[in-house]
Amino acid sequence: MIVTILTILPVFLIIAAGYALARTGILGEGATQALNRFVIWLALPCLMFDIVATTDWARLWHPGFVAVSLIGTFTVYALGLVIGRMRGLSLQDMVVDGLNASYANTAYIGLPLLALVLGPAARPFVAIGATLTLMVLFMTAVLMMELGRSHGHGVGHALRRALAGVVRNPILVGSILGLGWWLSGLRLPVPAKTFVSLLGGAASPTALVAIGVFLAGRPLRESAANRSVVMLSVTKLVLHPAITAVFAWYVFALPPFIATCAIALAAMPTGTGPFMIAEFYARDGRVTSGAILVTTLLSVLTIAGVISLLPH
Repeated sequence: MIVTILTILPVFLIIAAGYALARTGILGEGATQALNRFVIWLALPCLMFDIVATTDWARLWHPGFVAVSLIGTFTVYALGLVIGRMRGLSLQDMVVDGLNASYANTAYIGLPLLALVLGPAARPFVAIGATLTLMVLFMTAVLMMELGRSHGHGVGHALRRALAGVVRNPILVGSILGLGWWLSGLRLPVPAKTFVSLLGGAASPTALVAIGVFLAGRPLRESAANRSVVMLSVTKLVLHPAITAVFAWYVFALPPFIATCAIALAAMPTGTGPFMIAEFYARDGRVTSGAILVTTLLSVLTIAGVISLLPH
């Protein structure tokens, strides 16, 4: 396990560097927003395009991986809804808790971390996991959010708004454009390949710095003492990979490497997506920011433990 911790440590050291830059004032107000915009609107779409456009999907596509990822994610999403219900929350706030429990930080942390531990062969599976998170889980959450505030406009209105929100997501657009290019059978011209490779290469370190800056504004002591944060963190870091492992090993019997990718992605901490949803819909984000902070800090140990136990 010590070897695994040392292997994944650079990823968390970059997060720590972002945290230090924010705490010392070198990166001032607005840094998180600026860094996130660069990653979301430019770097990460380029990275997703590059991965999707240059991967041999005919050989690597695995429906079992998709099924295991979705079942594991939506099972813990449902558990998050139950936790929200136990807290006496409204439907919209329950949705945020569902995301806190299930929205894995696949793109920001999963991509660089699994590339370090499992090598380039893991990149397509991370791309699939990130796309599923954005396309299916995010759309479900937005749909439920819109239903919670539809005020009689009905399911159709909520579904249209949810679809519009997902379709406009630049990371998803990058993946779709990459798939279109792959289906064309054409090779990327050298200037285009260099362009997306250079910008895509900036996505992971910038995203990790952005997480550190985000965490710098969150009080750790208050978060750690919050019972709801603890329940959601345990659900995310323990139950999500455990449930995924059961389906990967015993139900779908995935090949060892693919099962490892699915379980490791499920073990990622809570991403910033739930916080963005909470901000957009004007929900209380204190528990959400606490869950992101606690799961990110503890994931150094939990991810190392999970990966140490898995074949790779």
